[in-house]
Amino acid sequence: MEPDNELVRRAVAGDTEAFTTLCDSHRARVWRIAASVGHAADADDLAQEAIIRAYCALATYRADAPFGAWLCRIALNVAHDYQRSAWRRRIVLWPRTALPDGGGPAVEAPAAAAERRELQRRVRQAVAALPASQRVPLWLSYFEGFTLAELALLEGVPESTLRSRVRAGLRKLERALADLLEDPGEAASPVDRGEAAERRCRT
Repeated sequence: MEPDNELVRRAVAGDTEAFTTLCDSHRARVWRIAASVGHAADADDLAQEAIIRAYCALATYRADAPFGAWLCRIALNVAHDYQRSAWRRRIVLWPRTALPDGGGPAVEAPAAAAERRELQRRVRQAVAALPASQRVPLWLSYFEGFTLAELALLEGVPESTLRSRVRAGLRKLERALADLLEDPGEAASPVDRGEAAERRCRT
């Protein structure tokens, strides 16, 4: 397979086949982002919308940044628009657990289902409340595996700036979800949680 930079060069020049090949190589990431805010049918539509937006914005792509990170940032923006729109639906963060024999989804107890829905709602609300400058690098580094060095090229800012943004985003999430993260009997201090977040940012 051709490297991304050659495919991007061809795509920017109007080669739709090259653009399709590029998107196919990153389709799983785009779909995973879309699936974090919608059911499977919605995720397909959101992923398609992200690809359309990317095609329309190809001229703005900076070749020194990873194409995958650029495409995922667009997918995150599409997902965020979906969350904030009047027609958003219930979030799906995790798939249902399959039965051992593969015969279908496991039946979830009503209490467990209610607890899961509340957890999903809280996480969705906390992540959506982050400003894009924190939400995007946090997601791309933690969930999509891009390094801060790659994201610094994407955003056109120093790596230290991105590290600070991710750290700030983590601290906001920790405050918003403190009651979910802490064991009532062994609650971590804000300093301990902040130091843990900082260590994760460095890795």
